[in-house]
Amino acid sequence: MSLHVNPLTSEGKIRVENILQQAAKDIKFRELLTENPKEALKDSGLTEEEISVISTMRRVALEEWGIDVRPFRGFLRDNGFKISEFLKLEEIA
Repeated sequence: MSLHVNPLTSEGKIRVENILQQAAKDIKFRELLTENPKEALKDSGLTEEEISVISTMRRVALEEWGIDVRPFRGFLRDNGFKISEFLKLEEIA
């Protein structure tokens, strides 16, 4: 069974990229994002779906969403899996 993830809106892409930029610049935020993503993202303005996907920190999943992950490779997970192959995002987080 594959997970259906809606395409990012242009506003959603900006929100997700802003979170990744913050994580790249702020080590404390990045650590919280990897250890407790729900806490790190609680006041982020992201939708539940955006939080679910960004919480995985999976490079390929973010690339499928149209995010240029090159500046963030240092802290994203390189899993080789696509969103459509995830059964549940929570299982891999």
